[in-house]
Amino acid sequence: MKAVHLICRDDEETKRPKGIIKIEGDNQYTSEAWDFDPEKAASLVGGQILFHRTKADKSFFGGKVTAFEEINREDLAREERIKFTFTATLEAKNQPWRGTDHTMAWTSGIIEV
Repeated sequence: MKAVHLICRDDEETKRPKGIIKIEGDNQYTSEAWDFDPEKAASLVGGQILFHRTKADKSFFGGKVTAFEEINREDLAREERIKFTFTATLEAKNQPWRGTDHTMAWTSGIIEV
C-alpha cells in the first residue's frame, strides 16, 4: 500500500491544522494545496495520508485517501496544486515519520508500507 507523510502546521489564527477541512460524510475530510504531480497523487488513492507537525513528532491525524483533485491557487508560487479527500482512521494516528527526512523535507515522498 502507498502512503505519504506530510508536515501540516496549525493556522496561527484558528489554531487548527492548515488546509484540512471536514466535509459531509462519516469522518470525511479534504486537505489541499499540496505540491504533487497528478500522477503521483493518483497513486495514493486507496493508500494512506498522514499528517505531522514536525518530522520528529508522530502523526496527529490522517486516513485513507479516497480521491484527489487538481486545483489552482493563484496565491501560491506554483499555482497548480492537489486537494486530497480522505476518510480519517485511527490507524493513521501516532505513526512515526518514514521516508525522506532531510532538513527541508515537507513530505516523505510516496512510500510503500
